[in-house]
Amino acid sequence: MPDDWLGYDWLCQQLADTDAQLRQVMVPLSQVITRPGLALQTLSDLSEVLPADIAHYLQLAQDVSEDEQRAHSYEWQALVVENVPLRVNLNGHLVSAPADFYDSLLERQIQPGRPIVQIIGEMLMRYSLGLPD
Repeated sequence: MPDDWLGYDWLCQQLADTDAQLRQVMVPLSQVITRPGLALQTLSDLSEVLPADIAHYLQLAQDVSEDEQRAHSYEWQALVVENVPLRVNLNGHLVSAPADFYDSLLERQIQPGRPIVQIIGEMLMRYSLGLPD
């Protein structure tokens, strides 16, 4: 998600001049589950990870190389220089966007008398934008 990605870039920048070893845990947002039945589980964001599953994911932690940490630090620096109001994950790439980036999606859903909360909720469900409610 964009906020996770930005947070990771920021953290790499903060640790850039330290000897701290950074470890990361990759949590798949989409995975096949086999119990109680076969299904594809898709999470909207990390807040949907069940507390009981966290210990499993922690076992998968991997060291982050200096080069990877440096690359994310550089990405953070570039984003700070751009200084735009919004960042979005577009086709797997973190990109800067204008504040009205999502407006066209919302405008298509607007109907007289419909509560804006309902419109936003439906848009978030339909497009899986990775935005919190």
